[in-house]
Amino acid sequence: MTMREWWLVVRYTIAVLRDSRRTTKIHRVAEITSRGRFTALLQDLRAHGREPDMLAKRPQLTPPHVDIQLLRTLPAETLGGAYARHLDAHRLEMFLDDTPADHVDDPDVRYLIRRYRQVHDIWHVLLGLGTRGHEEVLVHAFVLGHLRLPISALVVLFGSVKHMVLEARWAALRHALREAYDSGRQAEPLLLVQWEDLWDEPIDALRRRYRIQPSTPAWVEG
Repeated sequence: MTMREWWLVVRYTIAVLRDSRRTTKIHRVAEITSRGRFTALLQDLRAHGREPDMLAKRPQLTPPHVDIQLLRTLPAETLGGAYARHLDAHRLEMFLDDTPADHVDDPDVRYLIRRYRQVHDIWHVLLGLGTRGHEEVLVHAFVLGHLRLPISALVVLFGSVKHMVLEARWAALRHALREAYDSGRQAEPLLLVQWEDLWDEPIDALRRRYRIQPSTPAWVEG
């Protein structure tokens, strides 16, 4: 990273610690700190002859490409039904952020970063986690185990203090955090899964297929 980028990471991190809803700042930090990791992931796939098919298709989990009204009609135990209910319950909209990846030159890496942002709420659903501060930390613990992204290490480090230690969520700190990390470590590769083709599949079946251990509710709430 350049000195300017280091300064931006520090400034944006401080801003997010003050207000965790500043998602644009989070995305900027993620771009700068994680572009090398996404580049390495892509290079590793290509070195093993696994050129991602989705790089040619460029699927998008955005409103023009996903019929959220149709997903609302699916049973709650399906991926699509659970995803729609997650968005509605937490008053979220499907990924709409158009923050340009100014710090990433490779268009394939830029797409993977954007795709990671788009599937973030699907991973929430698969882990059985909501959107409270400590639950976001647990999702990033999962991501840290799965993708080893520096941005997730930052979120786990600072978020654990803010949303677990200071909020006295001891079970989440002692047990759920490690559980989420271990779940990410054991999961099958998820970044390249085309979830758009799996809306009507049961959540439990997908968890088994991709070896995802959902968070234990008692530890999350403890």
